[in-house]
Parts: sequence; C-alpha cells; structure tokens
Amino acid sequence: MNVLTRVALGAVTVIAVAGVAASATAAPSSSPLARRLTFTLQPEDLQFFSNTGPITGFPTSPLVPGDRIVGQDLILQDGQRAGHDDEVCTVAFTRDVLCQDIVILNGQGDVQASWAFRWPATGGHGPAGFTGVIDGGTGRFRAAHGSFRATALPGGGLRVVAVISGNG
Repeated sequence: MNVLTRVALGAVTVIAVAGVAASATAAPSSSPLARRLTFTLQPEDLQFFSNTGPITGFPTSPLVPGDRIVGQDLILQDGQRAGHDDEVCTVAFTRDVLCQDIVILNGQGDVQASWAFRWPATGGHGPAGFTGVIDGGTGRFRAAHGSFRATALPGGGLRVVAVISGNG
C-alpha cells in the first residue's frame, strides 16, 4: 500500500478502536480508565490534490508543501465493521506530512486523532509504522485522550493499537 494510504489508515484505525471498549484489555497506566484497544483498518478511498488541482491516481512526481491527501477507511474489530474514518493530510516542508482524522464509530460517537510522518523520497510506498495522538471526541469519547501505534499489514491494511483514557 502506498504511503498516503498507510498514514491515513493508521490514524483512523486507532480512533476506531476506542469505540469498541467491550473487547479492550486493561493497559498499564497511571489512570484506572486507560484501555489498550486493537483494531484493523481497510482503505476504501484515497485521493490526492496538488496546488494546481486534483491528481488522477497515485502521484508520479514528488509532493510539495500544500499538497493534500484525503482518505476514508473501514474500521474492523474482530472482523466486524465498527465504523469508518475520514482523514486529511497536508504536506509541509522537508516532506513532513501532518494528518487529522475523525473516526466515526457506529452508535458510539467520534474520535479525533492526529499524526505526522515523513513522506518517502521515492513516494512509492508508505511507512512500516507510525505513532500518533488521540485528542478528543464526541459521545462516549468526549474526553478521550491517548496515543496509538499503527503497523502495516500484508495486503494493505493497518493494525492499530491504542491506549486511551478519559472516555466520556
């Protein structure tokens, strides 16, 4: 899977896991409410926009500051659909990419996640993994905060493991 897809999927997946507390395991933390959550993310749509307009397909030239990546992913827990996410990433300077993601968990609320990564010089594939922060939400996640780690899976998905505290 390409870098943009990897990044977008990772953030969304982390947030989606927060919504499925029933299968969460206690994680070591100073807060008794902290949960370790695990889920997978499957890409559904990914689009690129340059400073001059939409890019058809995957970019064939390097991305530059201001270019945007917009994506949507399916969130799965235990093989079952748990929701979806919508993410937007913006290319900054020196190939840094800054991402914002909203995870929509069916009937539970939304979770906000953010992360950054370095766009590879070749641009042909994404990072093997990345980390990010969970910084709020709605519904049962109105006070959620924590962090996550996303790891690429064979076949293009992401495995996300999050430690989340402060659910609503």
